[in-house]
Amino acid sequence: MPIRIIDIAKTLNISPATVSLALNNRQGVSTELREKIISLANELGYKGISGYKKKQPDDSTIRVLEIAKTGHIINPNHNAFIADYLKGLETQAKDLGYKVEVAFFDRVPIADIISSVKDAAVSGVVVLGTEIDPDDMEQFNNLSIPLVFIDTFNPFSAFDCINMSHTDEVYKIVKYFYDQGHREIGIAKSTYETHNLKAREIDFRDALRYFSIPIKEEYFFAVDSTFEQSFKDMSRLLATGQKPPTALFCVNDIIAYGCIKALKNMNYRIPEDVSIIGFDDLPSDTITEPPLTSIKVSTQQIGRRAIQHLAERISGNLNSMSEKVLVGGSLILRGSVRNLKSDAE
Repeated sequence: MPIRIIDIAKTLNISPATVSLALNNRQGVSTELREKIISLANELGYKGISGYKKKQPDDSTIRVLEIAKTGHIINPNHNAFIADYLKGLETQAKDLGYKVEVAFFDRVPIADIISSVKDAAVSGVVVLGTEIDPDDMEQFNNLSIPLVFIDTFNPFSAFDCINMSHTDEVYKIVKYFYDQGHREIGIAKSTYETHNLKAREIDFRDALRYFSIPIKEEYFFAVDSTFEQSFKDMSRLLATGQKPPTALFCVNDIIAYGCIKALKNMNYRIPEDVSIIGFDDLPSDTITEPPLTSIKVSTQQIGRRAIQHLAERISGNLNSMSEKVLVGGSLILRGSVRNLKSDAE
């Protein structure tokens, strides 16, 4: 098994970020510790040393890796959402004197993606980790460059993660349904599980318990995360006799669009028969019929925070411990939720 950055870090009882700084001749590591790290790396046969190319001190490029592992989430339907991430990244990078280059990888093996970065003249890396899993993330230990992940979260990794909050936002959704008089609340979850989509399902169950709302498995609809397939999956479930609740939380807006189309085809009215709330607040939410209530994710803020954090890693100003940052959002109210309380008055 090849020697990794994390192996060197564990041997010396220091952070992978410190090892990365030393191997890349970055500030923030004493001369004595740097020599100790490089000596051990050579002794252990770390391959990054033999082919190591010293970066120039004026190198100020940050590379963003946009990884479409399957295309279930990273696809044209989410272009506007991703563009907001990039806007936040680029705005903050410019303010701090960095330039951003974006590399898009469509169904490329993670090992090949990492290889494309190893010898690149970049100061740091931001990984859009929407579709990658913990095993994929682990492979990035072989990359000796400061990096941060966004749009994913792994509490057990040694990496910095900047992600959206799910617990707070799902609570807002269930509370709003509850305040509108709904007691039959279900979820359209994704058959394709990413960290974010799975977290929303878990937090949904917790929120139902908090409001003492019965958890009914028949109100859990498992559909694909793409528009056309979520429409087909929801149509199939409805055709088998699975009845929708009065309120349905869809774990992202694309799923919400597919479910709305399927429900309407089965003569359910939105929101008169079924109220819908999505997650992501895509631009199309304003032109759906009815306009979709959804959670607005602070994508630009996440992008800005990622660059700030990465700049601190590059400069060596952060301590050795990895950091996990969650950024909240807001519930944008539109016309897709019926107020049952007002109807009863």
